[in-house]
Amino acid sequence: MRFILSLIMLAAILWSAALAWFVNSMPEQNIAQVEKTQALVVLTGGQDRVERGFQALAEGNAPVLFISGVGEGVTVRELLLAHATPEVRKKIEMRHGEIVLDHVARSTVSNADQASEFIRTHGITSIRLITASYHMKRSLREFKTVMPEVRVIADPVFPAGFRRDEWWQHENTRRLVFSEFYKYWAVLLRDWIRPAA
Repeated sequence: MRFILSLIMLAAILWSAALAWFVNSMPEQNIAQVEKTQALVVLTGGQDRVERGFQALAEGNAPVLFISGVGEGVTVRELLLAHATPEVRKKIEMRHGEIVLDHVARSTVSNADQASEFIRTHGITSIRLITASYHMKRSLREFKTVMPEVRVIADPVFPAGFRRDEWWQHENTRRLVFSEFYKYWAVLLRDWIRPAA
């Protein structure tokens, strides 16, 4: 009985340590603002992501913006009107920025698959990946799995409602942290098993 309790305590300690590591590894600030790449890739599904993509395109961080997971029937014009200021829209037009929409992806895995198809078709070797800070670790893993030869620069956004430093005190943040934590370890397990398969 003591042995079983010891195992349970050890498992609880390891789980807590892994969770603490995961939270602390989330980006706290964006350090990639000035680095240029051949394309920008935005993963939809959270606030400020598309806005950041348009801003980066307007700033000339890359000549093309690929937005993955857009709702069926949504157009570039509709997205620009909803997520870009007049000033940003003008800068994009002046730079002749290209915007490509993916209407197929509905998950991080399919985001990576659809982006990979676009990237390989256009001979792109470097991208700036834009998604939420809490979603970045898993997204990077998925992208590097399907396109290990492509240089991926993380460009996280920081949603106002996500409170990383007090995550356990806020229900929505806590839910996101646990969701991403379990999904990330599921991805690691999948990648560990898959080579043997």
